[in-house]
Amino acid sequence: MSRRRGSARPLAAACLVFAMVSGSCSIALVDGPPRMGEADHDPTGRYTSGVPCTGSRTWPIVDAVVLLATLVKVANYAPDQEDETLSGLLGAAAFGISAWIGHRRTSACRDAQAAAGGPPP
Repeated sequence: MSRRRGSARPLAAACLVFAMVSGSCSIALVDGPPRMGEADHDPTGRYTSGVPCTGSRTWPIVDAVVLLATLVKVANYAPDQEDETLSGLLGAAAFGISAWIGHRRTSACRDAQAAAGGPPP
């Protein structure tokens, strides 16, 4: 019976890719305000008097809740479950990064909407 060497690294890499794809609610679904020099045009017409961005913190909160649930799960792993611990921590990192990015984007959106005179109707 042969022992596979180095199987933890490809597994960790696959888990990291999966975590980044599945843990990107805020990255994929939250839009920050337009940057300086970008066109402020909204072809849908939804933001006629406001700034076209996401002010709701729903998705960053979802990411934060999943982050906490993942950390609780990882904390309950047995000491001999190193691969599961590593993949869980990588997933938690992905959710944490996504929540942080989403929070920054929504904060910038809220600031831009306040400067423009309020959120869209």
